[in-house]
Amino acid sequence: MIDDVLLRRPYDPDWTEREYTDAGGRDHLGIETLSEAILADLLPGINNQTRRARYYSFWAWMLRDFIRDPRATHTQAGFYEWLRPREAALVLGCLAHGCGIGIAGTEQGSKEWGDGLKRAYSLQWKSLRSVNGGSYELYYRGALEEMNIIARLEGSLHDDLTNTVGLSLADAYGEAVSCTRYVRQHLRATRLGRPELEDFAARGCLCRLHDHQKERRRLINAFFRFNSPDALAVKRLASLCFFLDVVDQSRGQPLTELDMRAVLYFWSFGSHHAYRPEGNCLEPAQRWRIFQLRQYFVFAIETLWALFLQRIQGQEVSDEEYLGWLLAELDLGALAERFGLVLPKVDPQVLTLEGFYRAVREALPARAFKLGRAALATPLNERDLAHAILREPSPLDVQVWAGNALLMFALMYWRCQPWRSDPGWVYVSDHFAGTGRMSMDSYLRQTERAFAESWTLARWLGWFHQRNIWLQHRRVVLEKLVYRQQDTACFEVIDDCPPDVRVGHTGRSMLFRGVAPDEPKMNAPRFPSALSILGDLGLIARLPNSGYRLMAEGKKLLARHRTYTVPEWTEPEDDQATDEPEEAAG
Repeated sequence: MIDDVLLRRPYDPDWTEREYTDAGGRDHLGIETLSEAILADLLPGINNQTRRARYYSFWAWMLRDFIRDPRATHTQAGFYEWLRPREAALVLGCLAHGCGIGIAGTEQGSKEWGDGLKRAYSLQWKSLRSVNGGSYELYYRGALEEMNIIARLEGSLHDDLTNTVGLSLADAYGEAVSCTRYVRQHLRATRLGRPELEDFAARGCLCRLHDHQKERRRLINAFFRFNSPDALAVKRLASLCFFLDVVDQSRGQPLTELDMRAVLYFWSFGSHHAYRPEGNCLEPAQRWRIFQLRQYFVFAIETLWALFLQRIQGQEVSDEEYLGWLLAELDLGALAERFGLVLPKVDPQVLTLEGFYRAVREALPARAFKLGRAALATPLNERDLAHAILREPSPLDVQVWAGNALLMFALMYWRCQPWRSDPGWVYVSDHFAGTGRMSMDSYLRQTERAFAESWTLARWLGWFHQRNIWLQHRRVVLEKLVYRQQDTACFEVIDDCPPDVRVGHTGRSMLFRGVAPDEPKMNAPRFPSALSILGDLGLIARLPNSGYRLMAEGKKLLARHRTYTVPEWTEPEDDQATDEPEEAAG
């Protein structure tokens, strides 16, 4: 039933007692990290936690003053100790301000803030318990370096501030808060009163950027570095201008995370109107489309994974028993009726994978596989299939979970064929993915092999579970045991067939016991952070329906980018020049 491949576990540990700590982990199949690598290339300098534009100038100011402080211990560890009370002042100031803007460290800060009625508040606490350097160390250090705001110079004992970008931001934030009582009189304080916190927040809170136009313009320049050959700056500029173009063409349509994913993938604002990237926006649109292809692909795999874990919870189930249950519960006739498929057979032991895939393709008009509204005018599309899985309350509904996942695999197979020559395809190539991360190239080869050898749908499902779920998870678990000394197993193999018995013969081959459940998911995509930052910079404005509109300065930047000659980029270098940065927005 599965495939003629040996299933052995010569390296699986047999526990006498637990030696390693349990760890929940998030990427149980070791395939989601590739999406993070793609995002790092698409949008350097902005991650899923860097949601406020003013953080970048705040941390530049902090590093500048640390370097200038003769009493500071000038090491990286010394900087992390030095910044602690100053970050605490920002967090408490935000709480005093009551703007609810959302700031890292609020959970710990709220414990100190209490009901806000104290006369003075301690500044000697860690904003994030997991690190000494607060949100700078955990979230912003890498982003600041990718933005060319800070540099890690050879021979330096601590991070340094770049002169072209970092110093100008530091000076702008410093000028904005220079008249506050905290900065003038209490920078070395270990406790601070509420009046001083409120006074500092009135000028230094992350929500007050619109009051300080010099700082705002310099931040715009830091994010939109026209004429820079720095590879990271070129890639970031391309993605941010692409987002401005999406907002410009949206006509006020909602752009929630799910809506935005559909725009990236289908190049359409729902069934309302198409998105048409042109000129310099075309290549980033193609690259982000491949990112979302990978997201839907991983989601479909994790749907089958989560279904398997739910089925084996609290019981021992062999691989053949599981696959027998899966195939018995999967009603291909009902699936065909629901989505208008014309299947040559409805028995998965007889129906070939190619027959199923071709039925999916033929159920849709040719235009549904092209970019634009037609793809979303039918329920047979990746967005709606994924949404149905997310909405299904029963995690053991094989018809929705496994049926929709199979439809997604088929749709992606046909839809991505014309994209294989696009610049973004490198993200899902074997070379970029590396070993064990299930590239799209690998998936397409697997599918084409199954077509050529006339595999049945049942055989393909068995092979897919064995290769991409069971053995994949065991490999990831063993890697984490070795390198992290953590046990992340979601199931145990408690019995095996003899090593000389091949799968598909009579008898049990593997016996599973569930340890922990999981659920299908897609990586956080970074563009919500980018949209928040663009809003802070005054380039876009949020609409009541979760859409956006382009503001005057956003229109200027987008117009400039449309006629911009993209430089041949070079790898970024530590920038210690003294040139004053160009004002990007004019």
